[in-house]
Amino acid sequence: MSRSARISGYLLRFYVWYATFFGILTFRFECKDFGWVATNRRIYKLFCLATRVLIIVLFVYAYIETWPSKSVDWLLKVFHGYRMIGCVFGTVFIILLQTFLNQELLDLCNLFLQLFGRLRNLLTTEHHIFGGCHELVLMSFKVLCLMYLFFAFQFPSWSMWTVVTVLSEVYTSIGLGMVTHICFLGYLSLGILYNKLNHFVDCQLRAQLSCLSDETMDENGQIFREAIANLDACLSLYDGFHQVAKRLQKLLNFPLFVTLTQTLFALSMVSYHAIMRHMYIVNLWGLVIKLLLDVLLLNLAVYRAVNASRLVRRLSLENYYISDKKTHHIKLELFLGRLNHQELCVRPLGLFEVSNELTLFFLSAMITYLTFLAQYTMQLQKN
Repeated sequence: MSRSARISGYLLRFYVWYATFFGILTFRFECKDFGWVATNRRIYKLFCLATRVLIIVLFVYAYIETWPSKSVDWLLKVFHGYRMIGCVFGTVFIILLQTFLNQELLDLCNLFLQLFGRLRNLLTTEHHIFGGCHELVLMSFKVLCLMYLFFAFQFPSWSMWTVVTVLSEVYTSIGLGMVTHICFLGYLSLGILYNKLNHFVDCQLRAQLSCLSDETMDENGQIFREAIANLDACLSLYDGFHQVAKRLQKLLNFPLFVTLTQTLFALSMVSYHAIMRHMYIVNLWGLVIKLLLDVLLLNLAVYRAVNASRLVRRLSLENYYISDKKTHHIKLELFLGRLNHQELCVRPLGLFEVSNELTLFFLSAMITYLTFLAQYTMQLQKN
């Protein structure tokens, strides 16, 4: 096992611990004889629900109580009002997810674990297959984004009420970004699955199919049976990847759209406030960079998964001879047909496609916006 895969595994454990500690994941992960499985923890789920309801009530009360001191001008008033609405939405979504959609989320986690287990059995390896150098870089930046919130908030005083309100704000803010983090980890996992299986198809299945072009090959031989069995396994795995992608999009499509919209709006407002009010504070610009990284990391994870889902179609497997049997030809045609029709595409609510082009458009628009604000501020100073 490579060092990058080992470190990626440790980071994955950190993500699970992080989400469990803050009450997002209420599952227990156990290693059975047939592989890893996620099970419900009802008592912990009820504790997390009660804690989250109590904290959001405390958060809204503290926000309303300190409203006059925060709303110095209209911009801050709009921003803090929008942020409070966003935090309430994030909390409501997590409560609905754990109350009504908990079984769907549990099934999705188990489906991911099953796919990784089946892929590891196909690759006949005992090593950890989660991630490589590319995934390690993305996951490392995501850790920085997760840890930033612990350093962004400050305690104006050490009174009991101040400490409680700040901690409730940290807890609620962490829950607000969990939709983006879950989608990032889900599409990153899909990209890993596609890449590992594509490598197997390119290096092993392709070689096995090329051996079957020999007219002297016995159709009952071990190589022939192994090639057909691997073809069946690959077909089943690609179908499983498509099903887990559909479930992930069905579960998180609308929350992802709302979260991305709120993130872009918050980016524009925070940068406007920092430039127009000449508030060049590390925490403020750190928040801008953190929000920007969240969007970029999600786009890169989605792009890698989408690109990997299209890669296997370029291997020209339709040119290989497998046998004269009609059933085997139908199986290969079914395999190739599903690859063409099960292409991964991430479109929140069908309004736009999360892709590399969207990343470039977003970056160019953000740079143009910041340049315009800087020029406008300089013009105001001259006048």
